[in-house]
Amino acid sequence: MKKFVFNTDKKLSLTKIFYNNKFVLVFSVILSFIIWIVVSTNDAEGRPVTVSGIPVSLSLSENAAQDGLRIFSGQDIKAQIDITGNRLIVGQISKNDIQVVATQSINTITSPGNYTLELMAKKSGVRNDYEFASAVKPAFITVMVDRYREAEFTIETDVKFSANPDYFVGSIVLSQPKVLLSGPETEISRIKKVVVKGDISEELTSTYNFKTPILLYDAYGGLISSEIITYSVSEVDVTIPVLMRKKVPIKANFTNIPKDLNVDNIVNIIPDKFEIAGPEDIISGVEEIELPAVNFNEIGVKNTEFDLQVNMPQGCRSLDGNYTVKLELEFPKLRERTFWVTNFSFVNVPEGKSSSVYNEGINVKIVGPSYKVSSIKASDITVQIDLKNDANLQGHMEIPVAINIQGYTEVWPYGEYSVNVVIE
Repeated sequence: MKKFVFNTDKKLSLTKIFYNNKFVLVFSVILSFIIWIVVSTNDAEGRPVTVSGIPVSLSLSENAAQDGLRIFSGQDIKAQIDITGNRLIVGQISKNDIQVVATQSINTITSPGNYTLELMAKKSGVRNDYEFASAVKPAFITVMVDRYREAEFTIETDVKFSANPDYFVGSIVLSQPKVLLSGPETEISRIKKVVVKGDISEELTSTYNFKTPILLYDAYGGLISSEIITYSVSEVDVTIPVLMRKKVPIKANFTNIPKDLNVDNIVNIIPDKFEIAGPEDIISGVEEIELPAVNFNEIGVKNTEFDLQVNMPQGCRSLDGNYTVKLELEFPKLRERTFWVTNFSFVNVPEGKSSSVYNEGINVKIVGPSYKVSSIKASDITVQIDLKNDANLQGHMEIPVAINIQGYTEVWPYGEYSVNVVIE
């Protein structure tokens, strides 16, 4: 009889298998999955699950809407509710699958006021294999119902500050002088005024800017705080113009000044100084303000006074609000004479062109001191025609001319003149 002997070195050991990390990992995953399947299958009705962030659906009757009623508060409230059911189903339910409504709002709300409404939950998604395990939270909400209204208000300023007396403070400027407020008619009707406030402790020596919110006040001076009023702009930029002050002289300016005529001796400007205000970097360099130029051809015996606009340096203003001066020319003895002038001369005639004057002569009015004008003869006056080397000139045309008076100073032609010329 044969005797069998087992080789113990080749025997399979379960103990060694469980010391194998890869085997243990795979075994653990499989075992966990089996346990989850068993628990899920056997425990269909698990603990309640809370679904939160559910928007509240509110609606009004058609008659209420036609009457202009709107709901101004309550729409932004979020509700929550507990649900139970199969774990697989419950785990897929979101706030989009549940609708929270206040059904009595359609029949109850017929006029402006505050209403307390009860909330109820309804299933609205395709998944409905679950049950509500609690009441809606909150169970009741209060909504405000009113008619919509808009009103525009001018923004008033209440800014406390002090400025250096050597500087000028202009009117406060707001980035938005008006605001449009909208919301419930009851709330808008309470508003009496709209104000921006500020309290500046430092002494101002330059333009000051800051941003501040818009405040609403009722008829009794009480501050209105409402989250259901909508602002076209909720805050504004406030600018307090603080400008440097300075007195500067006004200077006359002329064109076509006659030879040897000292205009400083005949000019009188009223007023001859302006007190102006402006940014310090600009006004510190202003020593005088020059008036718009007066053409001597416009000055005659009966035309020696001019009302002129003063052009301020950039960013500057006149402190008294005046921006005009009177320019008076005080001639000792001024005379006017008219001469029939037949002396014509051409300059800058284009090459290859010939020119002639169609006029036999023109009347020229000369103005100046009486003793000089009395001595002038027509032969002393020449009408100069400048063709400016323009090769395109051809045919009959009217051209402005210059009047030259030979041998005389401090006299000038009054008016503008032109002659008819022929260019061939």
